[in-house]
Amino acid sequence: MIELLFLLLPVAAAYGYVMGKNSAKNQAHEQNRKITSEYSKGLKFLLDREEDQGLEHLIKLLEVSADSVEHYLILATLFRKRGELDRAIRIHELLLKQPSLDSQVIQSCKLALAEDYIMAGLLDSAEEHLVELVKSDYEDALTPIIQLYSQTREWQKGVNMYESHSDLFTEQTYCAAIANFYCEAALDSPTQEQCDTEYFERALKLPKTTIRPLYELGHDALGKEDNVKAIYYWRKLVSQFPCAVPLVLQDLQTCYQRLNIEHEFYTLVNDLLKASGVLVKIKHCEGLMEAGHTEQAVEYLTDTLKREPSIRGFSFLLKLLARRQDKFQSVLNEVDNLVSAYVATKPDYQCRNCGFTSHKLYWLCPSCKSWESILPSQGVDGY
Repeated sequence: MIELLFLLLPVAAAYGYVMGKNSAKNQAHEQNRKITSEYSKGLKFLLDREEDQGLEHLIKLLEVSADSVEHYLILATLFRKRGELDRAIRIHELLLKQPSLDSQVIQSCKLALAEDYIMAGLLDSAEEHLVELVKSDYEDALTPIIQLYSQTREWQKGVNMYESHSDLFTEQTYCAAIANFYCEAALDSPTQEQCDTEYFERALKLPKTTIRPLYELGHDALGKEDNVKAIYYWRKLVSQFPCAVPLVLQDLQTCYQRLNIEHEFYTLVNDLLKASGVLVKIKHCEGLMEAGHTEQAVEYLTDTLKREPSIRGFSFLLKLLARRQDKFQSVLNEVDNLVSAYVATKPDYQCRNCGFTSHKLYWLCPSCKSWESILPSQGVDGY
């Protein structure tokens, strides 16, 4: 009898193990069923616009399962896209009250909540969350806080943020924004002269070189009739950013003329020929004409236009031909007037990011809110 009991012990143990496992499975299944039921019920209330009851059910579910956080974030995003910002805000605020969330999820929730606040016009609340995220070295918060400070024109706050967390600003877009913050802060400064130059110079020390500090320093020097310094800054600008050459080329030529060294200007133009557009090529032709090589200028520009068609280049070619052909001068001048009128209708600048066009230079694109993305237009109608 005792031997039989010993034989049955393993069977009893195995039976107990199986029953226990089945019981645990049943409990887990029942728990999942309850969560699914509550989740479905909460969603139904929300979709039926019974917000208070819906959120109450979702709160209960959140307390039961932290694994459902992703569902809440998706739901909040859906509400934001539908323009129901108050509901998106409430969901994100509820999530941040949960003690079981890890730091990464908390940061994502804070960023999403800040974006909700911005869309709702609650800019102070948005700034509070974004500043907190930047202090914790959360790089994803840089773009929205830069856009926020751009919108509110709080340039000094942006500068202070950069100087406190400069290690985060490694991308060209971030550096372009901060460089423009420095420039805007300088131009807004009540004390001109020294402060302006100091801010512009500080902008040059950013990890990535940007267009505007060099542009502003050149104009500052030009305004003070310091032609040598203007040439210094603008030469750096055109050598590093060939796309920005049309912004300063005429003023740069003026500086050389004032110093009676215009031949050096045409030497610079020759260096820029390969990388720049039609405006530089036109200046090259002007240099040839001053040297008495009008025929060579016509041949060069004709050959260039065959490879790179340009309305502005064609207009200048008509002027050259009118000088050479007295017989047809009036006709060619009339055609040139028509071409010039056409060119005047075309935008001078275009955003390289979103395609926005304008006759005026904007450092911040009014459309996509990108800094230094608007540059002189290119192509057949461009520079």
